[in-house]
Parts: sequence; C-alpha cells; structure tokens
Amino acid sequence: MPLHREFTQQESDMDFRDVTQDLKNDLANVEQAINENYKSDIPLIPGISSYLMSCGGKRIRPMLTILTAKLCGRDADKTVVKHGCVVEYLHAATLLHDDVVDETTVRRGKETVNAKWGSDASILVGDFLISRAILILADDCERKIIQAITEATKILVEGGILEYAEARKIKVTEKHILDVIYRKTASILSVSARLGGLLANATEQQETAIISFGDDFGMAFQLMDDALDYDADEKVLGKPTGTDFKEGHVTLPLHHLYHNADPELKKEIEGFIKNENIGSDEVQYIVRHMHKQKSIDYTLNLARHYIDRAKSHLRKAEFPEPKYIKHLDAIADHIYSRYTAPSARTVPVK
Repeated sequence: MPLHREFTQQESDMDFRDVTQDLKNDLANVEQAINENYKSDIPLIPGISSYLMSCGGKRIRPMLTILTAKLCGRDADKTVVKHGCVVEYLHAATLLHDDVVDETTVRRGKETVNAKWGSDASILVGDFLISRAILILADDCERKIIQAITEATKILVEGGILEYAEARKIKVTEKHILDVIYRKTASILSVSARLGGLLANATEQQETAIISFGDDFGMAFQLMDDALDYDADEKVLGKPTGTDFKEGHVTLPLHHLYHNADPELKKEIEGFIKNENIGSDEVQYIVRHMHKQKSIDYTLNLARHYIDRAKSHLRKAEFPEPKYIKHLDAIADHIYSRYTAPSARTVPVK
C-alpha cells in the first residue's frame, strides 16, 4: 500500500462546507428534532442533554441518513429527519457511557458529562437517550428499520465489551483491532447511511452499495481518530493527545509500532501499557518512535484505502439522484482532511 498522499483538494469538486451549506435547512430541522425530543419534566435530563448536544459535533450520522435518502429519491421530510435524530441520540448515548468506562474528563474541548455531573448521571442520561431513540422509532414501527437499528446497536455494545476485555493487552492482533473498530464505530455509521436507503425503499443493489459505503466509511473514520489521537494539535483534537495510550487502548498506531520495535522498545511499551499513570513525556516519546517507524503513516494509509473503497461502492449501483454521490464523497474526503500533524513530526528520536 503506498504512503498516504497529502490532502489538498480531492477529485470531487465539492467540499464539506458545500455539503453543510446544501443541507443547511435539513440540518436545522435535525437540530430542532434533537432539542425537542430530549425534553423531560426532570430538569437534570434536558440540562445534561442540552450540554452534551451543544459541545460540538458535525452531525455526520444524520447527514448520512439525509444524503442516502436523497440519493435514493426521497427528500429529507419529517420522518427522515426523525431518523437522523435517532442515530445522533444513539451516538450521544455511547459517548456518555464510553466516557464513564474510560474515565474521560475532556471531550471536544469541554468537560465530559461524567466529569461535570458524575458517572451515575452520565450513564442514566445515556439510557434516557436510548429510550427516546426507541420511542421515536416506535412511531413508525417499520420492521426492517427497527431490525437494522437494533442489530447495529447490539454489534456496537459487543464491540465495547470486546475492547474492555482486551484493554491493556499489547499482544492483540491487527484483525482484533479492526474488528473492534467495525463493531464500535463503523456499525452505527453504516446503519446511519443504511436508514436513508431503507426509508426511500432502496433496491437490493442500492442498499448493498450504501451498506458497503457505510462500513468502509466507518472504518476510515475511526482509523483517522486513532491517528489523530497521537498526532494532532490538542486544540484541534479537543482533548489531550495520547488519550487512548493513557487509557490502555491498543489502537493501530501503537500495534504497528510494537510489532516493528526492537526488543528494548517492546519491553518499554509493555511497561507503559500496563501503567495507569502515563504522562505526556511518555506519550511524546512513543509518538517520536511512531514517526520513525511510520506507524501513523501506516494507519493513515489504511484509512485512505477504506475511504477510496467506500467511494467506489457508490459507483456499483444506479440511483435516482446520483448527484448526491458527490456529497457523500466530500464527507468521506473530509474525514481524511482532519489530519494535521503538529511539530512532533520533526522531533528526532532520542
């Protein structure tokens, strides 16, 4: 696989800003649905939900639902918008639960809910958002949609358990790492795309193309996050760099480094991954070695491969409104464009 190419302007003549501008009204409707559906007579629930939903996020999942519906010939009507709300609620719930498991205190540049209100509140409000998502789905009660969402949610939860069970185990395989990525991240991104097709009564060929796009898009999305965790400006990342490393998660950059390290460095990595009190000096030490071994490049290469393959899937079916393929291309390219390497890239290994 060739080294990742520097992102400038991709083949599409549309970029992410164009997409958000085209979907401005649809996304405003999604935002309204999100704000209306977490209302409760228990003040803590809307208080925490409002805080969480205002902490940033580009609403990528609702975008996928809206765009695949449009691609298959259905406009972003009230039902499509509600399903965009469903996938955003499920995503938000997983963040609330994950932050408790990982004891994360900062996300998107702000305190996490568990840091601000405590773990109990974080878990319970996450449960509330899941229940709201189920109630929204129950309004339509289309079996194929309920089945798609519940299956994806089951896979996501299994991924979280799998990751938890193997935390701080450096000798996991690359296959295991990619399996966790598919379960924890790609499954929900993929079903977000699939929902739009289902709502628009996509043909089997169209649905297969959309699911394949979503699977590969989701894989690339998480691989980019894993690279950024080690090699992004903290202000861009919205949290301290090396968070995965500190929490004992063996993601692909660390896996690649370990399997290409000399015995002395391997022993150091084994010690670091078992240590729950890793500091920034150790993180930067590992990052310098990652650059030497091109471990971050390796991760970026694989992400680019998944992005290119995701885009190719959409060319394998005929759609009523093929112009929206460019919108999906632009979103896929956008996740790669997030990569901005800090000055650590030029720091020599000591």
